[in-house]
Amino acid sequence: MGAISVDYKANGIDQKKASAGAFAYLGTDVNDYVAFEARIGATGKDKKTYAGGNTLAFSSPTFFSLLGKFKYPATSNFDLFMLAGLTTARIKGTQTSVAGSVSQTQTKSGASFGVGFDYLSDDNFSIGAEWVQYLFPVKLGAGTVFAPDSKARMWGITGKVAYHF
Repeated sequence: MGAISVDYKANGIDQKKASAGAFAYLGTDVNDYVAFEARIGATGKDKKTYAGGNTLAFSSPTFFSLLGKFKYPATSNFDLFMLAGLTTARIKGTQTSVAGSVSQTQTKSGASFGVGFDYLSDDNFSIGAEWVQYLFPVKLGAGTVFAPDSKARMWGITGKVAYHF
């Protein structure tokens, strides 16, 4: 769990407001230096109110990542790592005004990159933290919420707890 943000940029709006998010993951170690992970997660709504009571909220109700994990074992129970891979996310935008509310959803995929650490507290449990850029800016198609030439990006700073089989 941690802060996972869907940032939106278009027409002079540069909305960067993180909210709570979470993911579950499964992975396998190939050796002491390489691992692979599959993640599924969701973000909260990154909501901001503008002039005239117009509110914009952006989220990813579902995202899925496939990541390679490149580890450096600093000690026998502490790993530094880098992540690289691909994320597919449903990007949802909601605009609320006095006239009502409209939503728009698009599915986007892109490259992912991150860094972090894991501390193995015993043979079966580890804790860690990481920063991941899940989606670099991706172009959104214009519609009821997304403006022409709009872009979204998704990133997260999270803490992790893992059980090792």
